[in-house]
Amino acid sequence: MLTILDPLLVVIALVICITGFIKRSKMWMKGKPDDENIMQACKRLWDFIVYGVAHGRILREVYPGIMHLFIFFACLIPVLVIVAVQVPFTVPSIPGNVLSLFLDIVGLCGLAGIFLAAFRRYVLKPDRLSDTKTEDAIAIIWVAAILIIGFCIEGLRLSITADETKWLTAPVGALFSYIFMPLPQSFQVTLHSLFWRIHFFIVLGLLAAIPYTKFLHLITSSINIFLRKYGPPGVINKIADFETAETFGVAAINEFTRTQLFQLDACTRCGRCQDNCPAYLSDKPLSPKKLLQDLKAHMEEKLGDTPPAEGAEEKPLVGGVIETDTIWACTTCLSCHAQCPVFETTVDKTIEMRRNLVLMESNFPQEVQAVFRNMENNSNPWGVGAHTRGDWASEFGVKLASSGEPFEYLLYVGCAGAFDDRYKKVAIAVTKILQAAGIDFAILGAEEGCCGDSARRIGNEYLYETLVQNNLAAMQGYNVKKIITMCPHCLNALKNEYPQHGANFEVVHHSQFILKLIEQGQINLKPAAQSMKVCYHDSCYLGRYNDIYDQPRKVLTSIKGITLVEMDRNHDRAFCCGAGGGRMWMEEHQGKRINEMRTDMALEKKPDAIATACPYCLTMLYDGLKVREKSEEVKSQDIAEFVLNVME
Repeated sequence: MLTILDPLLVVIALVICITGFIKRSKMWMKGKPDDENIMQACKRLWDFIVYGVAHGRILREVYPGIMHLFIFFACLIPVLVIVAVQVPFTVPSIPGNVLSLFLDIVGLCGLAGIFLAAFRRYVLKPDRLSDTKTEDAIAIIWVAAILIIGFCIEGLRLSITADETKWLTAPVGALFSYIFMPLPQSFQVTLHSLFWRIHFFIVLGLLAAIPYTKFLHLITSSINIFLRKYGPPGVINKIADFETAETFGVAAINEFTRTQLFQLDACTRCGRCQDNCPAYLSDKPLSPKKLLQDLKAHMEEKLGDTPPAEGAEEKPLVGGVIETDTIWACTTCLSCHAQCPVFETTVDKTIEMRRNLVLMESNFPQEVQAVFRNMENNSNPWGVGAHTRGDWASEFGVKLASSGEPFEYLLYVGCAGAFDDRYKKVAIAVTKILQAAGIDFAILGAEEGCCGDSARRIGNEYLYETLVQNNLAAMQGYNVKKIITMCPHCLNALKNEYPQHGANFEVVHHSQFILKLIEQGQINLKPAAQSMKVCYHDSCYLGRYNDIYDQPRKVLTSIKGITLVEMDRNHDRAFCCGAGGGRMWMEEHQGKRINEMRTDMALEKKPDAIATACPYCLTMLYDGLKVREKSEEVKSQDIAEFVLNVME
């Protein structure tokens, strides 16, 4: 059926496709250069196979996962077969009847996938697909046409040849053949030729249209998986030229990095981020999906080849394209990244816009001003005198690093452990556990400062840098090598972000350390005084940021009498307490309160207690219990307190 012009048509389609990608790449290259070092090619290739080809993350949700898998392979496998048969000896010889049956099944799965996609988008209409566009319908019809016409071609062939084995080798094609059997054979031959040409042109059209349509994500998403950032997720990039830079953060679309701009084109608009975003679900003005799509539209407008329409309103990026309320609504919980099938995140982009608001515009929520001042003057958000930072420990015989005595571990207490009356009890519990286990540790006392996490994620990188340098000076002065933290935010800062400033510490969270003490028999636990049903709440900065999910649970289940019950949203799908990203120090002026929503999720399980491993989470959930008038009935405790209560 091929004509002499067909190879030329294929070349033309490829040229159109490549030209489109070149145009889009020009937009991406208008961003700032990245300093990422793309290494570990074998690991990246494996990730591409697992997450790109095998749909590792997409299949977490069965309906959309199967739907997408069917459509994906219905498009990919025939292309691979066509390419393979053009090159002799590249694949093992497969009997024609076996290959025919296989392709028939693949095509049927593709049709099923298309039906599921159309039914879901236009009948079920989930909230995350409320932004359905015309191009979505076109994509569904386009792929459906390719599959249906393909089966029509197969059906005509079987009808013309009167193949007696058709039900064994091509059952779907055999079914389609009955549509054409009543027609004269000569007309069937003509139709077969016509459908073949139509099918050829539709496939070529799809090839040419990839960079201009929804199909773009087939390429960009796969590349994004291959190029994804390794190491701890959520680490904020350091401002490299702090002393000489004239601007900070991002105020214009081309101030994002090239990778960040590329990620805007890699977003598939699936909406899983939105479905799991605490800000969106609590009716705040933030949808991670919409934020990425708004940035993408702005990129096309500002960096593309098409000039803006005459008289079109010129919107600034920060405060225009992305409203400031949207920027401040993010809790940096990283759920967007954890749920995204292609490893997108909005947190890095949000922090860059916050940096611009704070450092260039001095534009931030009013309540944050006092927090910044307190951190500057007393190195803690409450503004309590820095000289009193170690007072809580005075009656427990805790060694001070300044005493000159050697020690193995530094217990980094954190602001909450030192100044918050409720969390001081946790600091005391951890201290008693370490002492009972014979651990050689010390604290910095008044020399310890705020880790700077909140300052950095609010956008005040200058204040963060100051806090880091003060802490590093104290720690390095005492040759600190090993650190135990009680706050996941401190853990993340000291372990994952301080190395940007030359730090090299071995940092563990108290949940990890306590579990090790239990497993090694350095502390012994007796059964709980009474049986308890306990809900454990995953801290975002402990779980999604540092992959610490099982250790706190194992600590709790090591206590006889405690039954652990999981909330519906747990592990990497856990719902944020609402305090991350500096939100601990800001008011919630819109929508529902996130901490009360999370408290309700726990109360649904009718627990006797809610366990946490983070000072922010403990505070937010305790407040939620008070609002629900359950604080007397349901305890809110850190895992260290559970252990101390049963320690022999």
